[in-house]
Amino acid sequence: MDEQDVSITAISASHGIMHAYLVLLPALAPLLKGDMGNIATIGLLITLVTGFYGWISLPVGFLADRYSKKTLITLSMVLCGSASILFGLAPNITVAAVALVILGVGASLYHPCGYAHMSLVSDEARGRYMGIQGLTGDLGMAVAYFTSSILGNMYGWRNAFIIWGVIGLAMAVIDILVAKDIACEVDPEALKQSPVVTIRRMFETADRGTLILTLMIVVLSGMLWQGVSSFIMIYITDVKMVSLVIAGGLSTLKYTVGAFAQITSGELSDKMGRKTLLLFGFGVFAVSLIALTLAPSNLFVLAGIVVVLGFSFFSTQSPMNALLGDISRKDSVGVTYGVTFTLKYGISAVTPAIAGFLAVNYSLNHVFYFFAVLSAIAFAVASQIKEKK
Repeated sequence: MDEQDVSITAISASHGIMHAYLVLLPALAPLLKGDMGNIATIGLLITLVTGFYGWISLPVGFLADRYSKKTLITLSMVLCGSASILFGLAPNITVAAVALVILGVGASLYHPCGYAHMSLVSDEARGRYMGIQGLTGDLGMAVAYFTSSILGNMYGWRNAFIIWGVIGLAMAVIDILVAKDIACEVDPEALKQSPVVTIRRMFETADRGTLILTLMIVVLSGMLWQGVSSFIMIYITDVKMVSLVIAGGLSTLKYTVGAFAQITSGELSDKMGRKTLLLFGFGVFAVSLIALTLAPSNLFVLAGIVVVLGFSFFSTQSPMNALLGDISRKDSVGVTYGVTFTLKYGISAVTPAIAGFLAVNYSLNHVFYFFAVLSAIAFAVASQIKEKK
């Protein structure tokens, strides 16, 4: 591999590890309920980390256009790894909450920088590179679900967090050694503009309607990702009566299938258009969520539904992110993705708390009915996109 390929590999691997941190808490939630409160408390803790993860993405977007993306991605790994270790060592819920704030800030440093980097690699094959980015993100979550459920069972949830913390610090060292920034010609005067002016210029485009619709889809997608990833383990163990390790295996299957859906849909969206893949993904995902609530506690049936869940949802991600790259300006691409991920994860941060309320006051089935409605709304919004040929 040449230098650029090695750099892309390192940056993509960092994406996978960053996403692994975001699912450690949901993956180990069945073991955390005794030490960190009930299911509603776990939902609030997940909301805490997600809130910082989302809202800090906005200022990071401005930094990504002005400073080294490599440096910011490396710092993301340092903060995430350190926070994971601190959470594993936390003597009480206050220290645990501080660790999750640091984790959220660390994770927020990745997306605007990583996605801006991939958007600049190629105009013609942007969907492909978004697919590569998404592939590693989903594989990171798949590995995290599988390994953390096993490590949690064998050594306790604290040691699982500590081990993953060491992995993040090691990845930071690799980024320092091999990651490279991509040179991009931009107007120096544009980089001197205030954040308000830059965001306003982001909307000064002939594709403004597509941009607004895409941002709406982004928010709904974030709510679905946060909600389903936060409650899938608890749902499978408590409602479908499956053991923790098997539930971890099913979640791993979901994200593994999703990883290949990312790269497949990225390639297809370069040829068939972004809208087609969005409609397919959100439509099938809504139906499969309802199917999950109706399914018997049969491992093979559950595995089949999990495969469909993983493929359908993650087939929307590369087209969605590539569509944003299609309509964004190169001198503000970092800001575009910063705004995108702020909306996606900042607003969706409330989803675990809403889901926790529904679970406590109604049932876990109602939680997944709620997710199905969100997916149906995303389908309806995507149907209004007028994509250029």
